[in-house]
Amino acid sequence: MSEPAKTPLHPLEQRVLAALKDKQWVDFDSLVKSSGLLPDQVRRAVSWLASKGLITSREKTTRTLTVQQDPAELLLIRGIGKTGSPMEKLRQTFKSNQEFAAALGNARSSGWIAVEQKDGEPIVTLKDKDKAMQNEAFIESLRGKETEEGKIPAEYRSYAEKLVTRNVLKRNESKSVTLRITDEGVKAAGEATSEDWIERLTPEVIARTRLTGMSPKLRPIDVSAPASGFYPGRRHPVREFIKEVREVYLSMGFVELEGDNVQPSFWNFDALFIPQDHPGREMQDTFYLSGLVDRTINRSGVVDRVASTHENGWTTGSRGWRYQWRTEEARRLLLRTHNTVLTIKALSESKNKEARVFAVSKVYRNESLDYKHLAEFHQMDGIIVGDGLNVRHLMGFLTEFYKKLGMKDVKLWPTFFPYTEPSLQIMGYSEIAKDWIELGGSGVFRPEVTLPMGVDVPVLAWGPGIERLMLLRYGLDDIRALYDGDLAWLRKRVEFASSST
Repeated sequence: MSEPAKTPLHPLEQRVLAALKDKQWVDFDSLVKSSGLLPDQVRRAVSWLASKGLITSREKTTRTLTVQQDPAELLLIRGIGKTGSPMEKLRQTFKSNQEFAAALGNARSSGWIAVEQKDGEPIVTLKDKDKAMQNEAFIESLRGKETEEGKIPAEYRSYAEKLVTRNVLKRNESKSVTLRITDEGVKAAGEATSEDWIERLTPEVIARTRLTGMSPKLRPIDVSAPASGFYPGRRHPVREFIKEVREVYLSMGFVELEGDNVQPSFWNFDALFIPQDHPGREMQDTFYLSGLVDRTINRSGVVDRVASTHENGWTTGSRGWRYQWRTEEARRLLLRTHNTVLTIKALSESKNKEARVFAVSKVYRNESLDYKHLAEFHQMDGIIVGDGLNVRHLMGFLTEFYKKLGMKDVKLWPTFFPYTEPSLQIMGYSEIAKDWIELGGSGVFRPEVTLPMGVDVPVLAWGPGIERLMLLRYGLDDIRALYDGDLAWLRKRVEFASSST
């Protein structure tokens, strides 16, 4: 910490200290008003003064609650008559059976209602209307305003916490900072002078010095004062990791593939020996483009061979899936669900030539978003084509590949996929979850996949997700954190990237 007397105070610092001279705690907005400075000027002066120990600060976090919607159980209570109401009648007042079941369960567990059988029909009656009305009055007291969480009566705090978890109440959090001058600050303010210091050595100052012969009075600089953080623009961590993955593939002799996001079902599913009635094709998993088809898909050449393989196995030695294959289904356009659609196209063009190709790009799944699922994410699919290859070569390649990415805790577990045999699930150990998590699938393409493409040599294939790998790389427990835009987390990644280059 530098001595105030040795480093003259900047005019901004002097005005802030003057505004704090009463040694009272002052919030930021009040300080801006009393000092007559702009907010950015006050922020700079506060930063300088705090680094010199001339002012001190404290931070206060305030949590408030606001009403988002009415609790379903209170809506249920309002619909019950004096002598009770049939359960089926109450059910019809709710948008869904799930919402009604939740309302009924919450009301019963709170002891507000009872369910009785009358003439073979379940009747819902009020058991403790007073308690229900008290809780409704509590909700009404919060409506239309923000209420500090600490001011909620003790008897309702547990109930309020449950309503927060159910999104009935929304918790808002705000932070405020108050400032106060220290004894050293008072002393520095008293010693401050109004001398006309020069802040910058400009050509005009130099010219005036030459004319007058008087040296300029430059303000001393405190070289020990901490500098403000500098966060230059960088690639997003996901893009950085994709760049690293590409470099690993290229270093191992692979060629990168590119392709359209929109693909026909034929290349996305049929070419991979996935039957047309497979659950993975349903709307809950796949984004189809309504009413759009690829009319270039006709039953001839490779399409006919794939269709015959589905129906009866063609000449692959398989019995196929034993159903009538439909061209209309194969023509449907969709957002690709994996990048294997790109590698299988490359396979159809390579024939029996040895090849190493990969694709790193976005894929799309109609998933429910949670800590390990996204609707739009990146996959890094790849294949190796060559005579004499087997699952041991696949295991050796994947082990080496992940080692180059700095990941050692990776295992390969037997599993099932429609288009590979044998099939291996790639698993990575998460230190956060203390468990093994799925990273992606791999295996050796079945003859039902390769022979219709004109390939009669083994093909090794894999398709891990990029984001799940990043969970392990950065020690995250929620995949959504990669795209939350948390500046604090992103800045840490910048520091990580800078230290590793």
